[in-house]
Amino acid sequence: MGVDITTPVSRINRDLAGSVYTGRISHAYLFVAFNPGFMSDEHNEISWASGAVAFAARLNCQAPLQDSACGKCLSCQLIQGGNHPDVKVILPDGLSIKIHQIRDIRRDMSYKPRHDKGFRVTILECAEKMTQEAQNSFLKLLEEPPENVVFILATGNPRGLLPTIRSRCRQVRVILEHDRASEGFNSIMEKLRNAYMYSPVQVLEEAETIEKMLQADGGAGKSRLKLEELLVTAAGWFRDVLVFKMTGDINLAVSGTQNQEAGIKTSLTCDSKLYEIDTLIKIIDRIEEYRKWVRQNANIRLILEALLFDLRKKHIF
Repeated sequence: MGVDITTPVSRINRDLAGSVYTGRISHAYLFVAFNPGFMSDEHNEISWASGAVAFAARLNCQAPLQDSACGKCLSCQLIQGGNHPDVKVILPDGLSIKIHQIRDIRRDMSYKPRHDKGFRVTILECAEKMTQEAQNSFLKLLEEPPENVVFILATGNPRGLLPTIRSRCRQVRVILEHDRASEGFNSIMEKLRNAYMYSPVQVLEEAETIEKMLQADGGAGKSRLKLEELLVTAAGWFRDVLVFKMTGDINLAVSGTQNQEAGIKTSLTCDSKLYEIDTLIKIIDRIEEYRKWVRQNANIRLILEALLFDLRKKHIF
């Protein structure tokens, strides 16, 4: 599987580790994996890779090692094997998570945990794939959560969930170390970050250049997938900029690993001065819209041109 259950919770989120120490466990978490690989609909282990299962293991571990599950007790062994009666991972039934699966969850939640200090943990894999009917049903669970029950929604696309569901979950932002962008991706991101000063002619020129770079990096047949990965990366960056502009706290804006990279605070400071908060929110929304265009087979060049025009300082919506 993607991550061993003994992975320290603090590597996922330092504040999350603190909640384990103090016993202030939320009834619902939204584990958001800002990782391009999760956006292609080909990844089916978000709950493991994001650390959601590791967190579930820590909550039920009988001999925890500070903020980490021991990996050796009966509870940990059952979770590792996917057989723990109180920890379940709900996978999409075909293309979606359907209402009958939510009803099954509701029924299971009526039972108490097997151990007095344990939790019944339900992890929804690719939670954004819940149907509208399923989301409405799940929302009722969140409104009246049973005692000693924890829901973890693992997703790579949180905007696929109802705002009312997102608002009732504690968000845990995850960026995996081994999925850092390639050198080519970093070059393209620099072009996007510099788009605020492009002229209209430069926008057209840079869109063409980026398209060629995507084709060179992944081949013509994979350029659409590479574009979606780029959009996910861009959305993640502008979210970081937004959080930093609002809080001024680099630890809230980026993961611990990114925080150690030279110049990250300088880059965030620079970019946060370029756009107002409302503009950053609009940019993120537009990027998410362009991701839909990619999946609808819209012209790649036109998507890139539209994105660069949105990022121009003289063309702010």
